Amino acid sequence: MHPLSYKDLLTRVGERRRRRQDKIRQREREIQESKQMVSELTKRMRSVRAVKEQREMGIRDRDGFKRMQRCRDALSALDRRGWNRSFHQREFHDDFLRACARLFWKTEKKGQFNRDHQKILEINGWDHLAQEILVSTPRRFGKTISVSMFAAAVIFSAPGVEVSIYSTCKRISQKLLRNIQKFLYLIYEELKVEPYKVVRLNMEEIVLNGDEGSQDIRIVNSYPSKVTKEGGRERERENGGGRGTDATGNAQNSNGV
Repeated sequence: MHPLSYKDLLTRVGERRRRRQDKIRQREREIQESKQMVSELTKRMRSVRAVKEQREMGIRDRDGFKRMQRCRDALSALDRRGWNRSFHQREFHDDFLRACARLFWKTEKKGQFNRDHQKILEINGWDHLAQEILVSTPRRFGKTISVSMFAAAVIFSAPGVEVSIYSTCKRISQKLLRNIQKFLYLIYEELKVEPYKVVRLNMEEIVLNGDEGSQDIRIVNSYPSKVTKEGGRERERENGGGRGTDATGNAQNSNGV
């Protein structure tokens, strides 16, 4: 080994010191970058949390009147997305809405619907609330599309609702279900709402988890049915089950949309 000169020793000590300082500065930069990333992430999380809290607050403040307006907004959203309803279809939907008014108060306190009954009539310009609606029109009049649009709007706006639709054949019942699914996604896009979680989807039903909590399960059933006369009596043959309910929750045996 050759002894180091004093000058070489100072050089080596200086290099070690510079390397140590470079490592310290690099570590400080990494810490600073980490802090900036954490700060940005924290800001984003706060922003997301604020939006979520605002949304939850809006949901908590939602009552029967707001849900009914939400249903109308959904139908108007479909008008804007190229499915502009005819005069008669708008009349159908207004009558359907009147028959289904009680659904929007389903999760309210007991007796709240009765207390709001008169106000419901005044706001909507109705003289009474009929719970059964009969629509009789010629063929190709838009009944199937009207029912699909209204079912999508009700599923979108009413918590814990179950809608059952009976059609004349399997082809129409499946078409109805596809239309409802399509209209729901148009409503989501137009109103800029996060799509509801699909719990179950098959050829006869769509089950969704709504936006008013984990217990807010919304169901739409579409069944084929046929009525034939045998032995002078009417008998109903259904592929989807026995007695069902219409959108108002009333027992229903008749076929058709």
